[in-house]
Amino acid sequence: MYEEFFHLTCRPFDLAPDPRFLYFTDQHSRAVANVRFALMNHDSFVVITGEIGTGKTTILNAALEQLGPKYVVARLSHTTLNDIELLQCLLSEFGIPDYGDKKVKLLDELRAHFLDQHQHGRHVVIIVDEAQHLSSAAIEELRLLSCIDTRDRRIVSIALTGQPALDDVLDEESLAPLRQRTRLRQRLRPLAEEETAAYIQHRIKIAGGSADDIFEPGTLAEIHRLTRGTPRLINTLCDSALMVCMVDNKPRVDMETLVNVVKDLGWRWEAPVPGSPAPVKLAAANSEEKLPWLRAFSHGKLITKVSLKDVPFTVGRSSSNSLVLPEKEVSRRHALIDLVGGRYVVEDLRSANGILVNSRPCDTAVLKSGDVITVGLVNLIFSLDDEQHDAPDEHGKDTARHLAALTETQALSDEDVPDVVASVRRRKSS
Repeated sequence: MYEEFFHLTCRPFDLAPDPRFLYFTDQHSRAVANVRFALMNHDSFVVITGEIGTGKTTILNAALEQLGPKYVVARLSHTTLNDIELLQCLLSEFGIPDYGDKKVKLLDELRAHFLDQHQHGRHVVIIVDEAQHLSSAAIEELRLLSCIDTRDRRIVSIALTGQPALDDVLDEESLAPLRQRTRLRQRLRPLAEEETAAYIQHRIKIAGGSADDIFEPGTLAEIHRLTRGTPRLINTLCDSALMVCMVDNKPRVDMETLVNVVKDLGWRWEAPVPGSPAPVKLAAANSEEKLPWLRAFSHGKLITKVSLKDVPFTVGRSSSNSLVLPEKEVSRRHALIDLVGGRYVVEDLRSANGILVNSRPCDTAVLKSGDVITVGLVNLIFSLDDEQHDAPDEHGKDTARHLAALTETQALSDEDVPDVVASVRRRKSS
């Protein structure tokens, strides 16, 4: 693979779990401590939620490793089970394959096994992955299993992990008894930009290399933008980028490599299609939140300013777009801005000439206030500032101030844009 090419001892971004590469942010360290305490206390339920790939299973594994062999673990990864199938699956996980389909017998077998483990000084932990898919009957069965205890001690704990939808499931009125038995509900957030950089640097260092030698300046920030700080996606993107560099005989990962890898991986936010749900009315969401704005500059002049009151928001030459740019270098439907997971995202809609974000060609990018999106010869400045009462500057008095962002991010001047458009067009056609 690429290890020899980059002088590494192993693949730093392999998706297979490897304790050598564990990297805990402050929130992950707190989560491990909280889970460890809850299991030591023999709490009935522990709930960990977060988006896919944020480290839920890693946290449970780390906590159990610290607790040692006195904790016997069964894992359920198939959650589309009815109550009988769930009990049968648990018995199989505990190494008791000789079971029938009579619920009373299944419960007796499990109760006997729990008591036997308790008598030998061991505590039973049942881990249920993707628990948001559990049926109400299966969840109730788990709650009843958690009630199996001795006269003075709880002898089984159940850890539910799942995506944020699990919180909605558990908040249903019918599950109030389960919530009362749940002391720890931990929500994991994606990594911040500086945490993403530290995460990548940590994994490269463990593999015997240096991130500064392998990634060009600015690429770590772009990786964070593309993955939104999700560790599993960071691993996927970095692993693929290193492989592409080896194939192309490139010594370092650059922006062009990331653009091509994202395209190959198919990470896209699709354009709205006929019959899709109506656009989200952002103005009705929270009156205290500031709406995003786009200021459009062409040849150094402010040509329009629009508020993104509705998303998805499309940009193109056709009159059906939210923002119409009647220029020959702009495709009929050129770009899309949408709200994804609470973040604004811009996507190239397979246009002829592509888009640039802060002078960098890309298919998708997470936007922050001040970013400059280049569409043909037009620069669109994305802003989260409240400019509702500002009048457009007809004479371009604010042009220099707004386009300073281009200079600060080493973006291109309007005179250079045609060459870039041609370059992007050649790259797309190839």
